[in-house]
Amino acid sequence: MPTKGERASEKKFVKTPGGRVTIHFFKGKAGKHHCALCACELHGVPHGQRTSGVRKLAKTKRRPNVPFGGTLCSNCRETVFVEAAKVKHGLKEIGAVSLKEKGFVEMALNRVE
Repeated sequence: MPTKGERASEKKFVKTPGGRVTIHFFKGKAGKHHCALCACELHGVPHGQRTSGVRKLAKTKRRPNVPFGGTLCSNCRETVFVEAAKVKHGLKEIGAVSLKEKGFVEMALNRVE
């Protein structure tokens, strides 16, 4: 018997070697990933495959190999590092950074030397 979560998933009727017909349930396909700050579509992140297919890819093929890759778009990533540099050099207080960016700026401060 399928669980409640499986009822809505994709079904495929498969004929087994014994002659019986069984139902195989599949999880949905991976949707497009979005930026955590501006919600625009992320490039370089695979989608359109089943989640198991994405999970089998190499780590470098699942997301870009840059800081905050797969989480932030390039524009937001640039603004976060600019804000982190301003905080690091004393041009801006950490409290003056917007709340949406504050967590990412704090993580970026560890990378800015």
